[in-house]
Amino acid sequence: MGQNGKIHDALGYLTQAGSISGIRLVRLTELQSANRYTARPVEFAQNGQTQLVGTETITAINLAEPTDTDGVIPENTDAVAVDVEGQWVVFVRPAGAPTFPAKVVSSQGSGAYTVREQVATGAGTFSDKSGVDNVTAYNLAELSLGPGAAVDTGTIVLAAMLLDTGSPPTLRYIFDHPAYAKYLS
Repeated sequence: MGQNGKIHDALGYLTQAGSISGIRLVRLTELQSANRYTARPVEFAQNGQTQLVGTETITAINLAEPTDTDGVIPENTDAVAVDVEGQWVVFVRPAGAPTFPAKVVSSQGSGAYTVREQVATGAGTFSDKSGVDNVTAYNLAELSLGPGAAVDTGTIVLAAMLLDTGSPPTLRYIFDHPAYAKYLS
């Protein structure tokens, strides 16, 4: 059995059919507050990329984020929005354990540190990322070994963001720096 004809994009068909039944392909353009985002409709261009359509904006509620803290989905994230009882909803989860380079600013004791996100400025060099706040991150290597403050101020670590099991979940920061072991011998 031969196959003739063009290959069609199933998601493209979904968005075309969805315009009738309350499904849209949208781009989340900015955070409004909590889990609400400003979104604009997008469509597929000839090259397969998405492009904005018109100037209409809608409010999309991200059901994957809590309602009592600001969302963390980056601007210009594309999603499928569904009209549910007159509200546009999306379900976009933050990537599992996103990581970023961070500089240790100070120790808070008991494995907790104040860190600041960094950007790479060259081979092996970093600088503070503009527009970010300091956050508290926990050194996993110290949590089971007792109080320390073993990581020196200015050390660059790879920090990860995780949601805890609270209701609603809270964003936590961790890193794993084995420096504490040098003080045990």
